[in-house]
Amino acid sequence: MTVKKNIPCSFYDIPSLESWLDEMALQGLFLKNFSRQFDWAVFEVGDPRPVRYRLDPVGKSAGRGREREEPYAEMGWTFVCQMGKSFYIFSCGDPDAPELYTDPQSLALAMEGLLRRQVVQNICFCAACLLVAALPLLLYPGRLFRNLLLWEEPQNLFFSAFFPVVLIVSLPFLALESKKLFDMRDTLAQGLPLKAKKRRNRPRFLTVYIFTYLVIFSVPRLILPDVRWQVYGLGEVELSHPWPTLAQLEEAGPRPLEVEPEVDGYVKVNSSWLVPVQEYASIDWQVETFHPETGGIATLHRPYSLWMGIQYDRARSPRAAEKAFQIELEDAAETLENWAKWTGHAYHIDGSTGLHPRDWPGLDRLEVAQYTQSGQDAWTFAALRGNDVLVVTYAGFARWEDCLPLFLAALDQ
Repeated sequence: MTVKKNIPCSFYDIPSLESWLDEMALQGLFLKNFSRQFDWAVFEVGDPRPVRYRLDPVGKSAGRGREREEPYAEMGWTFVCQMGKSFYIFSCGDPDAPELYTDPQSLALAMEGLLRRQVVQNICFCAACLLVAALPLLLYPGRLFRNLLLWEEPQNLFFSAFFPVVLIVSLPFLALESKKLFDMRDTLAQGLPLKAKKRRNRPRFLTVYIFTYLVIFSVPRLILPDVRWQVYGLGEVELSHPWPTLAQLEEAGPRPLEVEPEVDGYVKVNSSWLVPVQEYASIDWQVETFHPETGGIATLHRPYSLWMGIQYDRARSPRAAEKAFQIELEDAAETLENWAKWTGHAYHIDGSTGLHPRDWPGLDRLEVAQYTQSGQDAWTFAALRGNDVLVVTYAGFARWEDCLPLFLAALDQ
């Protein structure tokens, strides 16, 4: 018959563990094995009798200490079990049998291998945390920076910061645990015996692990949204600026519209500390035209040949605006590349010039691309002015040179 008991002291508190195991033997419980993962010891039930238990530090590599079984057996000691990669446990029922270590200095020498392995394990743990923390920076540096600036995916940002935080929090505990071992070695090296520390009800490893896992991986998913963008229909949310309508844009070009078109589309909004205003409006138009032959009004559904997308960001500082402008510029370039590849798709474009710098009075930066979409002339411009970033994609009849002043005038309002 076996029973399990929670371990009431630290795994590195040698005197406390040894005295606790001796007391269990007097109660008829004899150690069978340890489980560090579950923080318990398994005992065989038998007749109470005095038994001494001693912890022998594991050498440079786990398993090699088993070579000591034969000489220890000659001294009257029996191997019981191994406690992780820290100690071998031997027992002896003969009160006259000599101790495994005749003096504290010899035990201090035996602990050298354990100390070295503990230090190596701590270094490997820190290196693993650093590597995992650095992977997002190495694999997706732009994505992480974008998330920090625009706060688009809070959950991903939290988990990207998780391992550096774990490392920072763990370092003091790892250092303290190593210091305890070194203090033990130094005490023994001075010829002084180790003193047993006060026993306590230690929290079980698995319980702490499960609770920590639930907090770290579940709570952020309940508190932080996966994506911060909020989507609305046109007219459901007020935009920061009264952007030009299709009729205003076409009036600036060669073919003004006589009738204001019907508008359809959606708006996405987001906010971060560095870029508090982030808006994207996708606007499709349904143009009504007069038919002389029938004398009636017909609605032409032309969502791809008459379309506009407006991305507007307002940053807290010109420097943050420059970073946001670079991100939006890269997004616009990637979108144009994808549209060029989507052969047969409604958004497919031909003859793209790519985004190239242009000069414009009053703008810090301006880049423009021109192309053809679904047989309709189209263009994209990205503008930076002070704290404002504006990216407009347009398919219609007006030229970008005629439309840009209208957007800048709206930006001033």
